[in-house]
Amino acid sequence: MKRALQILASLAISGLALWLTLRGKDLGAIWAETRAADYRYLVAYLPILLVIHLVRTVRWGLLLRPVAHVPFGRLNAVSAVGLMGLSLLPFRLGEFARPMLIADPPRLRTSAALSSIVVERAADGVFTGLILVLALLGLPDTTPGIRILRVGGIVVTAAFAAAIVFLVFAYRSRAAAVSLARRLLHPLSAKGADRIAGMLDAFIHGLRVLPGGGSVALFFALTAAYWGLNAFGMALLAAGFGFQLGVLEACILLGVLVVGIMIPAGPGMIGTFQGAIAVGLSLIAPPEAAATRGVAYANVLWAAQLAQMTGLGVLFLFSPHVKVARLWGAHLGEELDEEETEYRAAGDGAA
Repeated sequence: MKRALQILASLAISGLALWLTLRGKDLGAIWAETRAADYRYLVAYLPILLVIHLVRTVRWGLLLRPVAHVPFGRLNAVSAVGLMGLSLLPFRLGEFARPMLIADPPRLRTSAALSSIVVERAADGVFTGLILVLALLGLPDTTPGIRILRVGGIVVTAAFAAAIVFLVFAYRSRAAAVSLARRLLHPLSAKGADRIAGMLDAFIHGLRVLPGGGSVALFFALTAAYWGLNAFGMALLAAGFGFQLGVLEACILLGVLVVGIMIPAGPGMIGTFQGAIAVGLSLIAPPEAAATRGVAYANVLWAAQLAQMTGLGVLFLFSPHVKVARLWGAHLGEELDEEETEYRAAGDGAA
């Protein structure tokens, strides 16, 4: 019943986002613009998507390196299947696919794998939030909706920055972080507070994935390359629909898209993806163009990214490096509970 309600809610959010995006639009004109686009730019965009996947995979391996060296073949296969899960499952439930698939106890525990994803997401959130805020400063104050978007960008950046601060605090003061979580949650449910605190204890233990020294510089260099390639690729494909996006415009479109798809939606992030692109283009393109060519571009961009992630995922789904059975039989909370119990038994738990 819970899963059914989640799916229904995600479909409702996607349906609402699509309705808002297409409301008042000329569907015939959108289809005509889709057919009239220059798809040579799509052909050039697809290899960029593959490079983006490789950069993201290498960067993830860098986060896991302090705990365990994962061969690139396995890392690549798990990354492909995990990102397919992220793109197809509702409410971004696919975020848990990669840590579940890459975990290989006792060498690489689930807590460490999950921590790598959280660190990756927090860094991406701060990076793209800052890009969006700085890019929006380049638009006139009279741009419709600009103030709301600026505030939204600041809020998103601050939220992810706070997450990074907490990660650093938890890494340096594990017992204090666990105790704080238990005290905050205890008034709501004593039993729930103890269980979540235990899971948090195991998660913090996994924060050994935080890179140090030169690895930090390499991590941020790969992060800049990853998002730079995303912005460049989106601008390249946009040219096929008659939009000439400079660095400023590409960063605005990328930033708005990242914020938009944070909203939990249905499979494939359908609706929120198109809506975010439509909002981004409305800031930098004439209204008529954004309402027709812009929606056509949003659909093709969405389809290209979804097809790439799904295609790679299917390609590696039956790889010997991927144990799909873990996704069906594993329970993340139970595994973290078990790890926390092991740490306590070894005298390594939080007081």
